[in-house]
Amino acid sequence: MLKSMYNICNPYIKQGCVMKNWKLFAVAWMVPCLLVSILAGCTVAPPAAAKIPIPIAQQDNLIAQPGTSVLMQQIWEENYPFYQKILAHPYNRDLLSGKLDESLFREYIIQDYHFCQYYKRAHAILLAKAPDESASKFVVNIIGQIDDEITALHEGYIKKYNITEQELASPTAYPGTELYCDFLIRTATLEPFEVGLMATMPCHWVYYQVGVDMKKAEKVQGNKYQAWIDQYGTTAWENSEAKKDVDFAEKYMQAASAETRLKMKNAFVTAMKLEYMFWDGVYNRAKWVE
Repeated sequence: MLKSMYNICNPYIKQGCVMKNWKLFAVAWMVPCLLVSILAGCTVAPPAAAKIPIPIAQQDNLIAQPGTSVLMQQIWEENYPFYQKILAHPYNRDLLSGKLDESLFREYIIQDYHFCQYYKRAHAILLAKAPDESASKFVVNIIGQIDDEITALHEGYIKKYNITEQELASPTAYPGTELYCDFLIRTATLEPFEVGLMATMPCHWVYYQVGVDMKKAEKVQGNKYQAWIDQYGTTAWENSEAKKDVDFAEKYMQAASAETRLKMKNAFVTAMKLEYMFWDGVYNRAKWVE
């Protein structure tokens, strides 16, 4: 059929060129193209949409958490693009689909173990600087949660992937991991309590929300990482530890001076970026140059 159309239109195309009748040339050229387009639309089914493993939630669905503290919710909205990048990162997509290279996951566990040690130390510094009893109790509770996380890693994935004590005792921290750890320690040490506290918030909030959003996707049968995914975002927001952390930080945001509040916001932004760099560093094996 296409050959027939070409045979019909070709003399007119040639005549248009010879006579320099560009209108005739254009019409003769456009007719077969238009017919092909129409026929293709009638006979060829459009390709199926690619299945996105992780749903990139609409902003209003993501941040409209009931009871979220006002100033903290505003900060989350402002930093939502960073969260989207984390959620859509190839590491998290491959984790959800079960296609993540196990050597990468093993390296992630080592880096996470290293990070948890420094995350705990940052909270120990905050505990020493806690302004009152409620702050002390809050930080002690967080330290307990970090200990539980380390124990869970040790009893589960560290044994499963035969990670040695030597690897844990002297890990080669990736630049992104080391930068994040140094930032937390430095901020907790040099800045006021509330600024150091704010630097720790993205870790709590991002992991909770990633868990929530991953659960919106259809489970992949036999995904060897499903147990890891199921650890996060399992509790309703109102009853979650993440919300308790956010509400606690809100109290300090409300009471802070304009200067301190700006420092708190900046600490949150930096930590959000470092969260991304942590995942990205592991996925790309971004090690120090030797």
